[in-house]
Amino acid sequence: MKNQNSLFIVFCLCLTVGMMGGYAVLVGHFNGHEEYEMRLANLQKQVEKEKFNNSLLSYQLKDFQQTVAQVLPDDKTLQAKYELKNLAAVVRAPASEDSLDLSGALYEKGKRYFNGQEYDRAIREFNKLIETYPLSQHNVEARFFIAESYFLKKDYRSSLGQIDEMVTQYPQHDLTGFILLRMGQISEMNSQTEEAAEIYKTVAKNFKNENLKKQARKLAQSIE
Repeated sequence: MKNQNSLFIVFCLCLTVGMMGGYAVLVGHFNGHEEYEMRLANLQKQVEKEKFNNSLLSYQLKDFQQTVAQVLPDDKTLQAKYELKNLAAVVRAPASEDSLDLSGALYEKGKRYFNGQEYDRAIREFNKLIETYPLSQHNVEARFFIAESYFLKKDYRSSLGQIDEMVTQYPQHDLTGFILLRMGQISEMNSQTEEAAEIYKTVAKNFKNENLKKQARKLAQSIE
């Protein structure tokens, strides 16, 4: 009888221990599940934020694609537009501007800031050059360095704005071709590989600089 009681007590103790262990496992499982749900919710918020940012870039890129499709047109439409802009700038320019052209000094100062990776200062100097000396021979280089500075700062929207200006004002300049490669890279970062490939092919087809064409073809092949 005593043995039976002992066995019964042992059985009850084992059952109790088993139930407590099972409860602990269940509690751990559901607590872990709740933590997983919280992490998943945070990840979903991050994804939505990235989708919103990408949609903004996508909208601006699509707006520029019509301009990119007309790079180096045979009918000289954009070239005529640029010549009219130059004529308007001549009319507005003060008579004393030619006698005191400091655009070269501003350009070299901007380049020093750029080479020193002080991109905000470089942007200010190059913008000052463009605004003060609209007919300077350094304007196209200034536009290029502004666009490149924004790109290196990862301010891609501002970089795209400068690229659009270069395509409009200097459609045949080699620097326009090089900065369009940056536009293609922005498209790639925005998961728009087809648009990026089209930009690279356009550059390779329409520009004469062999180094530029080689880089454009290499970038196009890398995403095919």
